Amino acid sequence: MRKLVLFVLFAMINISLFATNENPTKQEIRTTIVKLLGKTDFKIEKELTTTVEFIINKKGELVILDIACPNPSVCDFIKNKLNYKKVHSTITDVQFFKMPLRLLKS
Repeated sequence: MRKLVLFVLFAMINISLFATNENPTKQEIRTTIVKLLGKTDFKIEKELTTTVEFIINKKGELVILDIACPNPSVCDFIKNKLNYKKVHSTITDVQFFKMPLRLLKS
């Protein structure tokens, strides 16, 4: 019994040593999205708040699923800037995200 307990303890220590967090945090993804969006090429009259639903596929690319915003040109702008852009290279499985975005008046 003692050998079994030692074996399990040894196995758990080895697993925890080699386990790494390869998944990006929401803050890392948000920072990357802000950089990818950059400046708008059109004038925003008032502040807009949108919700973007997307997945990150196994290739580390953003795939836009839905953008909830009242202005179609803003939706197109966000989709063109973000869709299939690389955000993280070590993703091992598909991940779903729902993130609010705020576009400030320019």
